[in-house]
Amino acid sequence: STSLARIMEQWISKTPKAAAWLNKESTATSSSRLPVYVGCNWKCSIENPSDADKLVNDINEAYTKLDETIRTNVELSVHPPYVFVDRVRQKLHQDIAVGSQNVFDATAPNKGNTGAVTPQMLSQLGCKWVLLGHSDRRNNLGETNDLIAAKAAEVLEQGLSLCLTIGEKGEEREKDMTTDALETQLGPVAKVVPADAWGRVALAYEPVWAVGEGATPCAPDEAQRIHTILRDYIRTNVSPEAAEVCRITYTGSVNDKNAEGYSGLSEVDGFVVGRAGLDAAKLTSIIKTLVSAKLK
Repeated sequence: STSLARIMEQWISKTPKAAAWLNKESTATSSSRLPVYVGCNWKCSIENPSDADKLVNDINEAYTKLDETIRTNVELSVHPPYVFVDRVRQKLHQDIAVGSQNVFDATAPNKGNTGAVTPQMLSQLGCKWVLLGHSDRRNNLGETNDLIAAKAAEVLEQGLSLCLTIGEKGEEREKDMTTDALETQLGPVAKVVPADAWGRVALAYEPVWAVGEGATPCAPDEAQRIHTILRDYIRTNVSPEAAEVCRITYTGSVNDKNAEGYSGLSEVDGFVVGRAGLDAAKLTSIIKTLVSAKLK
């Protein structure tokens, strides 16, 4: 099996901030997976170029005001709609990654399909991350676990990083099927991730029942419990090395008011945010809270 050193080497080569962090003194505990990952999913909230430009400018301004220690210890990725990816990449601060909200389409990964967007296209535009498995794609557009796994394999083969969203529906939780649902979604993807690529994978636990305006977020202690189950699954079914470097993030109505409750948890390695990512002040507040908790 691939050693932890090999995995770390691969992670560093694909994550510029990783080398900077490893080469400096840090007060973080040895169990911390740094830099933490924060993804901003714009969904379809931004629909015209001027709004995209304004948000990018706001994010740039707020990001540059963050302390250098905070910036060094976070890997921030912004995921605009396809049509704005290139525009955002050209205007966004160079230390902030740009990602895609999806790749290919809701059928098999076939670059011959009209309207499909391939991993190579995204890579050539300067994308670093691809978001897959969001509940919108699974539950509204019918994407299956096998399809998402096929996409994931193509994304990682192209050298891109993967943010994989998994999460149970309310009825699955009520029937005590949470673990089964999560393992059913994670399993097919775990099988296709190369042994040395787990440092390029961020899991995003998205309890579907906790998502949306007015929803009640998952309690922090429950998020910790679920994240522990997920890491144990990777440790048992993949390798201890993969479990050590894979960042497991929480997504589900995270905002600047409740981020503190999750940030200090040992098994929460970051966040994927929706509405909060559309407000630069709230976004950077979340980042400061998260990184400060990890560096205590």
